[in-house]
Amino acid sequence: MRNKLGYLVVTALVVICGVAALTYVRRGDAPARHVWSGGEITVGYSSEPPYSFRTAAGKITGAAPEMAKAVLARAGIGPIQWVLLDFQQAIPALLDGRIDMIANGLFITPARARIVRFSRPYSRTPQGLLVARGNPLALHSYEEAVGNPAVRVAVLDGSVEQFALVAMGTPEIRLFVVPDPAGGLAAVRSGRTDCLALTEPSVVWLARESAGEAEVARPFTQTPELPPGLSAFAFRPADTALAGRIDAALAGFVGTAPYHDLMRPFGFGLEAAPQWSRQ
Repeated sequence: MRNKLGYLVVTALVVICGVAALTYVRRGDAPARHVWSGGEITVGYSSEPPYSFRTAAGKITGAAPEMAKAVLARAGIGPIQWVLLDFQQAIPALLDGRIDMIANGLFITPARARIVRFSRPYSRTPQGLLVARGNPLALHSYEEAVGNPAVRVAVLDGSVEQFALVAMGTPEIRLFVVPDPAGGLAAVRSGRTDCLALTEPSVVWLARESAGEAEVARPFTQTPELPPGLSAFAFRPADTALAGRIDAALAGFVGTAPYHDLMRPFGFGLEAAPQWSRQ
C-alpha cells in the first residue's frame, strides 16, 4: 500500500507540477532569450520568512538572501538590486528578464528544472505542520490531515506541499490556498483552517510569531514519499556562465562553519547542509 501510495504521489506530483509549470511560461512562443550582462544583478525574493523577507527596518534578509549575498560576494558579482515578488510570480519574472536570479527558498522539482536552471542545492528542509495551540485535532503527519475529512489545510500557492496534498487525495474544498506564510498563520489563528502544511523552518518561525496561538505539531512524522526539499537559486537556462560562477562559490561555502553560522538564525541546523557538501 505504501509503495503504491509512493508511486501515486510521485506520479501526481510530476503531472500537477508540470501543469503548474506551464503557468510560468507566457502564452504563445517561448520566453525571449535574456542573459545577464554583468555588473549589477537583479535578484527576486518573496515574503516567506525564514527563507526570504524584508524587515521593518527595510533590510532584505532570510536564509536565501543571506546565502545569495555570501556567494555573490565570493563570485565577485554585484551590486545587488532586490525585487519583491509573490512566490508564484518569481519564475515568470525570471523568464521575462525582470530579474536575473531567484533567492526565495525555491525547491528543486522536475517540472521547474525543465524551465529554469538551478544552482547546486544550498539547503535541505523537512516538512512541518502548524496547528492551533494544544493541537486540538491531534495532527502529527500529512497523512493524518488528509485522512480526517473534517480537517481543512492551509497551503502556500504553488508550493510543493500543495501539490503533495493534492496527490495524496485531499479534496480541493479542504485546501485553503494562501499567497504567503503570513496568510497561512492568520488562517490557523482565526480557525478558518485547522493547520498549515509548510516546511519545518517556516512553521517554527510562524509559531514564534503567533503570540502563543499556534504551535508546531510535535511529534511529527515525515511523509516517506515526500523527501526533504532541496532549496537552490534559479537562473534562466541561457545564463550558464552566471550559474557556473554561483555553483563554484557554493562549492567552497556550503557545509562550512560560516555557512552554518549564516543559516542557524533562520532555524536551519547541521542537517540543513545537502548531502553533496558532506562528500
